[in-house]
Amino acid sequence: MGKEVNIKIDGRDLTVPAEWTVIKAAHENGIEIPHYCYHEDLSIAGNCRICMVGVKGAPRPVVACAQPLTEGMEVTTTGEAVEEARKGVMEFLLINHPLDCPECDQAGECKLQDYSYDFGRDHGRFHEEKVVKSKATFGPHVKYWGSRCIVCTRCVRFTNEVSGENELNVIYRGDRSEIALFPGQVLDNPLSMNVVDICPVGALVSSDFLFQSRVWHLHSKDSVCGECAVGCNTRIDLDAKEKIKRIVPRQNDAVNKSWMCDHGRLSFDYVYDKRLHKPKIDGKDAVYKEAVAHAADLLRLPGSLALVSAWSSQETLAAAKTASEALGLPLHAYAKPSSQDQVFPGFTIAGDKNPNRSGLKTALGLDPDESLASLASKDGALGTVLLVHGIPGSEASPQLKQVLARSENVILLDFGDGDLLRNGNVTVALPTLTIYEQSGTYANRDGIVQKAEAAMEPVTYGRPAAEILRDLNKAAMQGATSKIAVSQG
Repeated sequence: MGKEVNIKIDGRDLTVPAEWTVIKAAHENGIEIPHYCYHEDLSIAGNCRICMVGVKGAPRPVVACAQPLTEGMEVTTTGEAVEEARKGVMEFLLINHPLDCPECDQAGECKLQDYSYDFGRDHGRFHEEKVVKSKATFGPHVKYWGSRCIVCTRCVRFTNEVSGENELNVIYRGDRSEIALFPGQVLDNPLSMNVVDICPVGALVSSDFLFQSRVWHLHSKDSVCGECAVGCNTRIDLDAKEKIKRIVPRQNDAVNKSWMCDHGRLSFDYVYDKRLHKPKIDGKDAVYKEAVAHAADLLRLPGSLALVSAWSSQETLAAAKTASEALGLPLHAYAKPSSQDQVFPGFTIAGDKNPNRSGLKTALGLDPDESLASLASKDGALGTVLLVHGIPGSEASPQLKQVLARSENVILLDFGDGDLLRNGNVTVALPTLTIYEQSGTYANRDGIVQKAEAAMEPVTYGRPAAEILRDLNKAAMQGATSKIAVSQG
């Protein structure tokens, strides 16, 4: 542990790392100091001036975000001088800010609204015309309202320090200052939508969420992104009808800090599109119990095996292992094809597009790529393949298609109704749930185990894959013989 100092904030004695600033020490100990330009995952700018605090011995309030700590420092976050300084900052920021809260997407989670209520004056003294700034489309996912901008430069620093693409900068001076793209550039990097998250006002907004819902009509659930092996912590915002409206990052310094990629936050359409709604036997809707019983019979065929994907949760893997051992099925694994990591100065998007490859290796002792390659390289017909898929997008890899083509039957556990269901030699299909509809545990590429809670009610009659595997095991152990009862319609 590095050097520590003893300080006092609002009369509380604290011992904190010497490299922290006043605002960091306060926030880490539950003491709120208002701020706009400060962000703990970005460099210090010190330009908004709302974080003024009093320091014993200083002739006037100081900026908390840029103030280093010293041994014995005494800080006050309230008091007449501090409150007057904050009122002055708020009055200055509101001089040219438009009163368009009713149509602004940031309304309800806007720091300018909050601090105006807490520190603003009860009347304005400015009677001149407001400066009207430009509107712009910065990229396919981000729009800019210049008149709302308070030039905190969080977005500029993000494109300099985290994405490293340097698309944004401040142009003009004084009260004419605004954010703009460098000539010939577009804000279209894979991390672009993070600038919307960090904008403390409504200057930068998401084109995908624009005018979709007022934030006070939403309710939120914490979750984990499954789109790659990083396992970004997320917050899922849903409307009153339990429909996902947006996904935003949730801070976890050990995993993703405050960031996530655009793909991860926008890849939830598959929850509603092309879903497998009911069990099927030979392509026709079937009763769940009969489908399970028939699948259990098929698993007795010689040469049968189980094949699970690296999108499966730890709970699903445990159930698959138990079922395969009880039924005497060789257990194999596979993964969604990977690519190269996308490395940025302050963030890395994993090329491994599987949320639980690390967990699968630990739980089953298998490398999914080697396991599938070994299975695909062998000749000869297979009996029944119990395929636990659960990967968004039903397109299978060539090796997986090769294995399925050799099988006499395929029992598919998946949530999608697509190419794999139609062209994968599927005899029995049992609908599962997406990562948003069920709770599950996943280990990211660093081996950090994280729990993703169910964020919404299922939109189909699917069940968790672990539950289906337990039912298959039970049916097989009971020696079930099926009467194929296919429902009408």
